Amino acid sequence: AAIPAAAAAPLAISLSWQAVVFIVWLAVAAAMVLLLLQRFFFVRGLIAQSQPAGDELAGLLDECRERMGLKPAAALKLSPNAASPSVCGLLRPVILLPQDLPGKLPAGRLRAIFLHELAHIKRGDLWVSLIQTLLQIAYFYHPLLWLANALIRRLREQAVDEMVLVALGEQAGEYPETLIDVSRLSFTRPALSLRLIGVVESKSTLAARIKHILSRPYPKSARLGLAGLLAILIAA
Repeated sequence: AAIPAAAAAPLAISLSWQAVVFIVWLAVAAAMVLLLLQRFFFVRGLIAQSQPAGDELAGLLDECRERMGLKPAAALKLSPNAASPSVCGLLRPVILLPQDLPGKLPAGRLRAIFLHELAHIKRGDLWVSLIQTLLQIAYFYHPLLWLANALIRRLREQAVDEMVLVALGEQAGEYPETLIDVSRLSFTRPALSLRLIGVVESKSTLAARIKHILSRPYPKSARLGLAGLLAILIAA
């Protein structure tokens, strides 16, 4: 029997431009989700390869936690692969220190590092960073979102620096030197853990942070205040 001409002709699939745009968005978003998962397992690997810190460092961390007014305790681990001090873990925060860092810095410098990481935990910066990442995946095509996220990261570090300066009190003058010392040790190693939330996230922002600290008087309080809150609400 002869095959009808209509059945023999190949099916023509026509995609609208909206469908093409959606497929492109889906492909890029899926690739970015895979990168996020890769980062997740990378951080888990860093934690798994780390060792608990000794009693002396744990005691210094507890002192800083009380000074920062933070109740939940954060675990402290020494990592052979971390390039810079950082904090990770949404529900159970872990502070990671490069394994050789405690032997190269005095207690005053380590105190400033611990205060910095605890300030990130107190502010909930890990959760904010996750929300930023998810929004950036969903709206990767929007240049203003990339700009907004960059500004948020910069202002986040400035806010944490001010919290540390307030917590250090009379020792606040040592904090810029601490940032320089940590950067010297971090940027001479492979950047395996840079871009995590920590003391030094990138070279590009470090100089601006130190200039910001030194260009104005040290803050007496890190609170937003009623006037600041009203200004934010009005702007919003």
